[in-house]
Amino acid sequence: MIAIGLVVLATVIYNEFLVYDIQKFKWSARECSECVKVLLVADPQILGEKTENYFGAWIAQWDSDRYLKKTFSRALDYSQPHVVAFLGDLMDEGHIANAESFRAYKRRLDSIFYMPDNIMKIYLPGDNDIGGEEESVSFNMNNRFNFAYTQSDTLVYKSVTFFKVNRLTHTMPEAPKDAFLNDYAERNTTNVVLSHMPLLFMPGTFVQNVLKELSPQIIFTAHEHKAMHISLDTATDQLSEIWILPPYETPLYQLRMDVGDIHEVQIPTCSYRMGTPHTGYGMAYIDTQEKTMEFSILWLPGRFPQLWIYIFVGIFIVAFSVCVYISSCCLKNHAGYTQARYKDPSNICDSVTIYVKFQNEHCDDYVKVQYLQARKIAVKRGQAYLEHVPN
Repeated sequence: MIAIGLVVLATVIYNEFLVYDIQKFKWSARECSECVKVLLVADPQILGEKTENYFGAWIAQWDSDRYLKKTFSRALDYSQPHVVAFLGDLMDEGHIANAESFRAYKRRLDSIFYMPDNIMKIYLPGDNDIGGEEESVSFNMNNRFNFAYTQSDTLVYKSVTFFKVNRLTHTMPEAPKDAFLNDYAERNTTNVVLSHMPLLFMPGTFVQNVLKELSPQIIFTAHEHKAMHISLDTATDQLSEIWILPPYETPLYQLRMDVGDIHEVQIPTCSYRMGTPHTGYGMAYIDTQEKTMEFSILWLPGRFPQLWIYIFVGIFIVAFSVCVYISSCCLKNHAGYTQARYKDPSNICDSVTIYVKFQNEHCDDYVKVQYLQARKIAVKRGQAYLEHVPN
């Protein structure tokens, strides 16, 4: 039983603590005094109550919330960001939730993604928050989300200006008239567009207006649940680069912001319940003075492999316990059989008796006398043994 306890304890410590701390050693980071550090959270989609209504759904919700909370707290502690941007789809059922459920979901989100007040927080709605993918956008839901997360659509932190763009409702903030220069190299600010839906990968009139009016160097998006980088050459108005970031590789990718390209970085989901094994947070270092942006994906350990470990350990413990039980029963039966034989002293010399009866006609008187003496000795020994054997 001690061995089983140690196996269970080691499994829990590894799955619930060590695996997350080990993963942190694989992340990339940099020290910078002038840059703005941005932690990007995409598609957490905390589980709801209507679609997740099967037996044991509360366990899935509890485990998913714990996974998000543990991974976010470690990413926050590791990156020490100035800004945390939530790129939409905060809730899985926000677009169908009533007012009471929405408030409950928001309380859960505030608990999961707790952070100090000195960090700037930016919240964008996604299609699972206000609708817009399989059904039309609910303007009531959109207004409810904006009321719950009241803030301007244009936010400034030091030399970085963040613009919240909503492709679902085709809305974007008005650009400050004196915020832009045609020459990227002469800018003393960095314009960052935040959008839940991808922009450069799905061009259209709205996207063209965003690029023209807001003149961003960097765009951060979500929705696709994968990590991608897309570059647009503004001279030719053509995509110059499209590549998927390889999962679990965590280098710092550096992008120049003074050559006229617009860079869009798609951030993967941070929830293991979204049907992809590759989850993570985005981390960006924006240096306006150096005209560079470095970014990396803080890849997270998979949760389903951990759950499979629990299942295998559980199967092993059950099999081991069954084997121990069967072995114990066999030993008890053997001990009872041995004790029953010795309770009848005459059984001690059964084999001798059978042999002598078989040979009786051929034994002389001397042999019979020797047999009787041996039988008396055996009976006495059996009685002496029974005095020390409990009933």
